[in-house]
Amino acid sequence: MRHLFKDHVVRLRRLRTSLGRDLSGLRLDRNERVEPLPEAVVREMFARFRPEDLCAHPEVDDFYPLLARFLGVDQDCLYLVNGVTEGVRIICDLLCRPGQNVVALDPGYPMYRVNAELCGLTFRPWTYGADLAPDMAALDAALDADTAVLLLANPNLPVESCFGLDELARLADRCAANGSALVIDEAYHYFGAPSAIPLALERDNVVVLRTFSKAFGLASIRLGFMVSRPENIEYLAKSRSLVESNTFSLGLASYMLEHPEIMRAHVASVAEGARVLTAGLDRLGVRHHGGRTTNGMLLFLAPGQDPAALIAHLRARKIYVRGAFAAPFDTCVRVSIGAPQAMRTFLTEFEAWLARNGAAEGGV
Repeated sequence: MRHLFKDHVVRLRRLRTSLGRDLSGLRLDRNERVEPLPEAVVREMFARFRPEDLCAHPEVDDFYPLLARFLGVDQDCLYLVNGVTEGVRIICDLLCRPGQNVVALDPGYPMYRVNAELCGLTFRPWTYGADLAPDMAALDAALDADTAVLLLANPNLPVESCFGLDELARLADRCAANGSALVIDEAYHYFGAPSAIPLALERDNVVVLRTFSKAFGLASIRLGFMVSRPENIEYLAKSRSLVESNTFSLGLASYMLEHPEIMRAHVASVAEGARVLTAGLDRLGVRHHGGRTTNGMLLFLAPGQDPAALIAHLRARKIYVRGAFAAPFDTCVRVSIGAPQAMRTFLTEFEAWLARNGAAEGGV
């Protein structure tokens, strides 16, 4: 069967995700909800499932109108996907042709590059400047007549950036002039960024992606959705399987849509945690970036301080943070933001590590 393998796929290196975390520890590495949902809420969520639900195929007829009401859009503007990752794969598969390119902020969500390369597309990184803002000159160089899609995480991580609605409209115009689509990943929207859903319903070259993984705190259910004009959704939804999701994901997401106060309380807790983390890092003289429109913050270690050593120190104490970024962010670690107490726990261990590995060189 080897002769059937596609050369560009053979060259793509992939690994099975295996984190080896103790989930009872402090999970600050994946921008998940840090604190578990209250036990009473979990019991209530699972009480909605009946024995027959295990044996039957999922029903989506109740979920679509619930989601449409929550967002204030028509059902025919929505399409459920298996998280943002599947949404990006569908975009690359159905909107792009071999030989074209996809442009995305870099560093950013790594599955943008993976899905582009799986589809035989050229991935063009849109980089950041020294001021940690997206380099608009780099975007000018990347966009051309062969660009099928500009994939824009708004807000973006690990380097936090966020475009306003006027800026997004101008980007949509630039893409339209090239015959390109603008796909806006709003995974972190509820933490403080404006939504481009009105733009996606107005312009015919804009798609918005959302997920239940971040603000709703349901990373395990792998559920997301697309929002766009009905004619776009009709085309993109040709990729649907027998059903778009599974009974448990739909049921748990339904509960969250029916109880939005849980999501809002989580967002408020993250905002307070960001203030605690910012104050602690400022006191320690550690340069940092983010925590304004996302639930993540990038920390810059001083020369001679090894991010891998910090990660190992924290991991031994069941505190998990993210590192191993490419230059110029190879001296950084990323910390997911949780409630104030979680941030205080992190700061205590981080300060202990700093005391043994040299004081940070301050400056933001």
